[in-house]
Amino acid sequence: MNYITEGDTFKGFLKISSPIVANNILQSILEMVDLYFVGRLGPQAIAGVAISGTLLMVLGSIVVGLATANTALVSRFYGANEMQNVGTTIVHALFLGAIFSLLLALVGMFFSRDMLLLLGAEEEVANLGASYLRVLFVGVFTMVLLWLVSASLQSCGDSFTPMMIMIMANLINMILDPLLIFGYGTLPPLGTAGAAFATVSSRGVGLIIGIWILIRGKSLIEVPSISHLDLNLIWRLIKIGVPNGVQSGIRSITFLVMMGIVALYGTSAISAYGIAGRMELVALMPGFGIATATAIVVGQNLGANKPERAEKSVILSLLIYGVFMLVVSIVYYTLAPQIMLFFDPSGASTAIGVSYFRTLTPFYLLIAASIVLSFSLNGAGDTKNPMYATIFSMILLQIPLAYYLPNILGIGTEGIWIAMAIGVTMQTLFLFWIYRQGKWKHMVV
Repeated sequence: MNYITEGDTFKGFLKISSPIVANNILQSILEMVDLYFVGRLGPQAIAGVAISGTLLMVLGSIVVGLATANTALVSRFYGANEMQNVGTTIVHALFLGAIFSLLLALVGMFFSRDMLLLLGAEEEVANLGASYLRVLFVGVFTMVLLWLVSASLQSCGDSFTPMMIMIMANLINMILDPLLIFGYGTLPPLGTAGAAFATVSSRGVGLIIGIWILIRGKSLIEVPSISHLDLNLIWRLIKIGVPNGVQSGIRSITFLVMMGIVALYGTSAISAYGIAGRMELVALMPGFGIATATAIVVGQNLGANKPERAEKSVILSLLIYGVFMLVVSIVYYTLAPQIMLFFDPSGASTAIGVSYFRTLTPFYLLIAASIVLSFSLNGAGDTKNPMYATIFSMILLQIPLAYYLPNILGIGTEGIWIAMAIGVTMQTLFLFWIYRQGKWKHMVV
């Protein structure tokens, strides 16, 4: 019996979502560990890594779209019991992921520092960020392909195996972080580049294990031998993936532009934004796990022709993630000064960071709703409407407001945070309107 398409909906949802959420929580812990060790190098290092991470997200947004397309198709095929199509889709997704990784590596190897300077980073910040970014770009294939392997297993209902792979990879990453960043014995200190080497190395080990599991038939998936590429399948992956890639790209570009606007207020502001952004990502990671599970459940149930069951899973997801984000918002609002001082002992970025948390945490419930609704639509194969919602809320509203409100109201960076709150509010309303129309239940992929 397929527990996602049959039996108790709540139990099935918990079974698929729990390992994904646990995996994302572990990833969040890793983000905090990375930030903690990099923070020992000073505010410039924090700023360099923060800008670099955002730039990597922008350039890698097409890979996000590919992963979403892979999940939509694989979960649909698995729900319809079309096992040959499941394996074939995964092979084609990995091929496209390798191609995109190569392109990203070429861009990052030669233009990392120039791109950071173009974004307004100071000389020292750009140098620290570039040493971090070059390593990540060269080894980005380990992250991209591991992501696709994990998403493929999850789409077939196996969320436990990816969790175990990531537990091992994250433990390796945490051990390597201090050794490579600060050096040990004859091992020289590599600074920010050490954090990147730790990430790439740990993901490389995870990728080797994941590929071995697929090839040796140790999973629910049978990977077929393919003598030639199916251009029609590649087109279907691209057709579904491009709108989501654009959506992800817009989000990343928005964050990048926002980083540029924040940079107008100095290195301390960038550092504060970097710390707050990382902590916000920590809070969002469990929700991304819940939303990912929702996308899988939606895809499989639509493939099994059970749209009512798919809709029930969306409601469950909204309730579970809503409660979680309510708790997080209270904690972050209350402990904002302590959080900032923990990651930046100098205290240079504390006031700005506290302002960020106190302004945006009341809107965390809306952020949770927008993530769940967006992933649900994507899981159904509707990647265009979430893209339109993102364009409207971020490009047309958030960025212009973030640039002008600080000067109009005379409140500095707090005006930027208010613009972000307005943007997420409008995005959530747009997505809810699309979801309530119900057209996603009849999407053909």
